[in-house]
Amino acid sequence: MQGLKNIMEDDVEYQLNQILPTMTDICSCEDCRLDMATYALNRLKPNYVRSDTGALFHKVNTSSTQAKTEILTAVVTAINVIGAHPHHKNAEGDNSEPAGETETAQDA
Repeated sequence: MQGLKNIMEDDVEYQLNQILPTMTDICSCEDCRLDMATYALNRLKPNYVRSDTGALFHKVNTSSTQAKTEILTAVVTAINVIGAHPHHKNAEGDNSEPAGETETAQDA
């Protein structure tokens, strides 16, 4: 629906942008970033807004230490899970994921 936005997407993207550059051993290609965001968002309560007032209300609600910790935990877990098992081929053409572990970010 046009005009609706899950504002948690912005929080997850912000945390990914802050944390991923510090983890040089983790792939940060667009596919992995999208998988990480999907993984994290599927574990967080969605928060849809349709106005600037709703976005401001969300910012107030997520300013608590508990809310920030929940978002950070979901993002760090996503980075670790997807980073350990990316769903793309590595430079040698081999799938970097061990056989039998083809779970997608949405399924995880």
